[in-house]
Amino acid sequence: MGRIVVGVDGSEHGRRALVWAHHEAGLRGDDLTAVLAWGLFDQLHVGGGASFDPDYGPTDATAALDATIADTLGADAAAEVRKEAVCDLPARALLDAAHDADLLVVGPRGRGELRELMLGSVTQACLHHARCPVAVVRASDQRAAAKAAGADQRVVVGVDGSDDSAHALRWALVDARVRGAVAAVVHAWHPPYSLSFSAAAVDFPAFEDAATRLLDRVVDAVEPEFRDVPIERVLVSGSPTDALLGAAQDAEVVVVGGRGVGGFRGLLLGSVSQQLAHHAPCPVVVVPSAAARSARSS
Repeated sequence: MGRIVVGVDGSEHGRRALVWAHHEAGLRGDDLTAVLAWGLFDQLHVGGGASFDPDYGPTDATAALDATIADTLGADAAAEVRKEAVCDLPARALLDAAHDADLLVVGPRGRGELRELMLGSVTQACLHHARCPVAVVRASDQRAAAKAAGADQRVVVGVDGSDDSAHALRWALVDARVRGAVAAVVHAWHPPYSLSFSAAAVDFPAFEDAATRLLDRVVDAVEPEFRDVPIERVLVSGSPTDALLGAAQDAEVVVVGGRGVGGFRGLLLGSVSQQLAHHAPCPVVVVPSAAARSARSS
């Protein structure tokens, strides 16, 4: 049995993250722990009121957490959820709670963060520093069109030949197996930008052939272990971000590694992961590599 941790703060994004995390825990047979971080000037009250109580304490925070979960999931489902009300900064509380978790689920921003921010500071901190995969779940489902009845579920994952994307691929295939979904493995290619300034003709078929071989090599390496998962190989000419955003329009989830083959090693999170967490129309799971998990634990 695994363990999923979700941040709860009373916001609509937090409620959506809780619903999604509860559904994921049910699919996987995992324990679910809901964490509320509180402080003297960061109070959640029963009923969602924003009043300030100088005597606010652990009993009040626990009652607010219980009420929020019951109101969001219903009393029966709420009884299945472990609850932790922690007097701490939100990012630190979530990272500490998820230190041995299999998945950390957060909304893109919390109650106290500006609406203009695409990702709040707590979410950014979790994406950069969590040792486990982090799912970012928005309050509204932005997917363009409802699926036809009986349409296959799809889990989209981006690969680029890096170790990080290899870890993301394995996570996505396990997720697709649990869901009974198709795994769409996406690789985006384009000629080096430096060639656009060259007078010589660009051999596009050669670049496409190399990209096809990379995609086949990556999928062939894991396919024997996941013969029960339908795998769709998707090769796209263009930027990785655009390719994954396009593929995510009808996906249940899109999965990426924390940093791709072109990312600077000093960065904990690559630009593609950042852009997807900002803009994807479905939940995004960012999977850290084994090296990143090891570095963060030291």
